[in-house]
Amino acid sequence: MKVEFGATQSKKDQRIQVRLLDPQARIPTRGSAKAAGHDLYANEERTIPAREQDASVVPTGISITPPKGTYGRIALRSGMAVKHQIAVNAGVIDSDYTGEIKVVLANMSDQDYQIQKGDRIAQLIKEKIVESDCYQVPKLGKTDRGQQGF
Repeated sequence: MKVEFGATQSKKDQRIQVRLLDPQARIPTRGSAKAAGHDLYANEERTIPAREQDASVVPTGISITPPKGTYGRIALRSGMAVKHQIAVNAGVIDSDYTGEIKVVLANMSDQDYQIQKGDRIAQLIKEKIVESDCYQVPKLGKTDRGQQGF
């Protein structure tokens, strides 16, 4: 007997549901068995100009639904940061967002950076979330740090 869950997942299933929005898009992959994140792949070629942030962002061609109680965080790839000075700006994928995942990349170097379709451009990390509200208080408790800044 074959059972299909469709858009819903069992509570114990901690996999990330991925929808390909383009048949040539790639499902995120893990670089090793113990990798914290899944590599995200560019679905279009882009040039990120030197000392700029690509205003149109880099599409991945996928949308996701993270498991219940989690959200997706887009993180940089260490190699891109060290070798090419490429950073990720922005990066929270709320559990109720079902649109295309797009990666905002910033080029901190003095040279343009070319992204090819299929390049690994960022990591998708599944993180637990505590859903809570904020509330106002007249005063916060004392700490050793207090108002000390950065």
